[in-house]
Amino acid sequence: MDFPVWTLIPFVLMLAGIAVFPLVPQLAHLWDRPRNQLLYALVLGVPVAIGLLIAAHPELVAHALIEYVQFIVLLLGLFTVSGAIVLRGDLAATPRTNTAFLAVGGLLASFIGTTGAAMLLIRPILATNAQRRYRAHTVVFTILVV
Repeated sequence: MDFPVWTLIPFVLMLAGIAVFPLVPQLAHLWDRPRNQLLYALVLGVPVAIGLLIAAHPELVAHALIEYVQFIVLLLGLFTVSGAIVLRGDLAATPRTNTAFLAVGGLLASFIGTTGAAMLLIRPILATNAQRRYRAHTVVFTILVV
């Protein structure tokens, strides 16, 4: 069974809020607080969950909740494991080094998944490029490749 089309509206509003609120000066200071982000998510998500329960679709809500919990547990495990893995070294922050990181990340993603590869390599990439003046693009490319 598929989710009803009306359930897309809060999802689109959530994506729009994530994209726009940090850019609007009057809202940016509110959006910086995780409590306000959670409140925004609850205001949009709880009515959908209640609506699906009332519409006699509790299996959809239960299925989505189970998948969400599984995803959070996966992230917790990956974060715990990758936090214990420390890659040390003094690599030069050059385009060649960054390309090698991206290539290794792409290969690792095939074996341990994109989330695991990203969590494993993000700290070494950030540490290697810490002294560079322009480094934001490195994280963007890492997200795109891995």
